Amino acid sequence: MKKIILLIMVMINLYAAPRVGDNAIEFSLTDLYHESKIVSSSQYNGKVTLLNLWASWCSGCQAEMPLFVDLQNRYKKNNFEIITSSIDSSPSAAVDFLNEVDMQHTLTALYDEDKSLPKAYKCPGMPTSFLIGKDGKIVKVYVGSLDHNDIKELEATIQELVGN
Repeated sequence: MKKIILLIMVMINLYAAPRVGDNAIEFSLTDLYHESKIVSSSQYNGKVTLLNLWASWCSGCQAEMPLFVDLQNRYKKNNFEIITSSIDSSPSAAVDFLNEVDMQHTLTALYDEDKSLPKAYKCPGMPTSFLIGKDGKIVKVYVGSLDHNDIKELEATIQELVGN
């Protein structure tokens, strides 16, 4: 009986998670590079964004982050922004990793000390990314790390959304 109740609770939790077509979760988080700066999701209204939830200890996160830096460099003038939100236990671990792969601070890097975004999005694992359209609605959800082929597919969708 306990297993059935647990299964029902898991299914309800997954069903309640934001899905494609839902509004993205609003947030205000600390900038990893400037601790006194708060970054809000409302700053990106009208832009296509990729919200990436990650941690420096996550091997999949480590593998995809350089791909995100390259992607952001290609589309930085196209009304597209990659926002990364670290759930590391300390911001210094995230900054140390990002300083190795994103030396120019190309990505918007945030720190989610309370892990509020993974909780709100009911993330099943790390990394998880959400492609959000100009209208603030979730266009695609990526659970797990993205590889070169996934980035090509993502890039095609970005081009459609930004109008290129």
